[in-house]
Amino acid sequence: MNRLEKLSAYIFPSDPAKGYIGSIDLNIWLAQIAGIPLLGLKHEPLGLKIILLCYGTLMTIFVTFLYTGFEIYDLILCWRSLDSLTQNTCLSLTHLAGVTKILNSFYRFSDIRNVIEKFKLATMKYVVTTEQRKAFYRGEFENKLPFAIYATLVSFTGFLGMIMLFYDPINAIGQFPYRVKLPASLKPELQLIYMGVSVYGLQAIVDRIYSINTYHQIRFQLRFLNLSFSELSMNDRKQLLGSQKKPFVNERINLIIEHHWCLLDLRNQIEDIFRMPVLIQFFTSVIIFALTGFQATVRNDTTNGTVLIYFYCCCIFCELFIYCWCGNDVFEQSKTLSTTGYSCIWYKYDQRFKKSLQIFLINAQKPFIFSAGGFMTLSLPSFAGILTKSYSYIAVLRQLYSR
Repeated sequence: MNRLEKLSAYIFPSDPAKGYIGSIDLNIWLAQIAGIPLLGLKHEPLGLKIILLCYGTLMTIFVTFLYTGFEIYDLILCWRSLDSLTQNTCLSLTHLAGVTKILNSFYRFSDIRNVIEKFKLATMKYVVTTEQRKAFYRGEFENKLPFAIYATLVSFTGFLGMIMLFYDPINAIGQFPYRVKLPASLKPELQLIYMGVSVYGLQAIVDRIYSINTYHQIRFQLRFLNLSFSELSMNDRKQLLGSQKKPFVNERINLIIEHHWCLLDLRNQIEDIFRMPVLIQFFTSVIIFALTGFQATVRNDTTNGTVLIYFYCCCIFCELFIYCWCGNDVFEQSKTLSTTGYSCIWYKYDQRFKKSLQIFLINAQKPFIFSAGGFMTLSLPSFAGILTKSYSYIAVLRQLYSR
């Protein structure tokens, strides 16, 4: 694992002193590769900007929007068949959720750029000690690793679908994940290429729109904040309590309060930007879990479509779990702030320090909570609740199918 961590440091390297956050750059790069033309979030040469803009525009219009429209058209035509309807509905819902995230990123582009810049400035200003820098590099590895695993999983699923499509097009067309109605005027060869590229692109687009990355960044910034108090306590035990050190501790507590207010502001901005797309994601995930689970349980064969359904279930499961796990960890990190602050030897400091600490402890009583549109918190209990609801829907669908 240590070797893997060292290797990841060379991939989009990070430098807290300069405000370089490699995991954010990796996320932006993945989004651009998937065909989302969001430019200006990092420094790109003019020629590269033109290439990314042309490539992203083609991918967004012809692959994301147009192909999703063809899928919805097929959904209208196949409503009489429960088996076809469930296949098409889970695909259409997934891709509609992806389209919503893309549109939200375009609409809130300036806000997203502002949040990223604030994270870079916060990293430069507040990640200053040796322990904080070690935690920063460790956090960058923890952030890059899930993105790499998730990108590999969804890319492999899309690539596997392409292989199955070109290997056996007669049985693949019209089955999961190629439930789509294309114009009859389009040549069969072009239809195969268009379906393969579109499904692969849509699989890659599903979740590259920065929401999970920003939750990760808040989580690590809270960890740095806790380390500030831990190091202050270590300094206490090293007898750095003389009168000459009072300006140091007062300056340190002021910096901690400022950091905490900065994170509160970032949390509010991130919640405002992503809460509606995340709500749509959660709502569609309940239905998708139920439909893909239904498809996986009613099929008794081992066809290519069944294999893809199992991979598809894994992708949706991982996507939703990462959301809930990040939100839960942010909440747990924020709960420890007041305990960590009170654990320092505050009674040996002057009145100014005590008043500043009181202000921090009062503010720290409010935990950092991310939600899906304000209706459901991003937490592990929420994830378990979604699985429970999905299982209930699977039972209902099985009853309808048996009839």
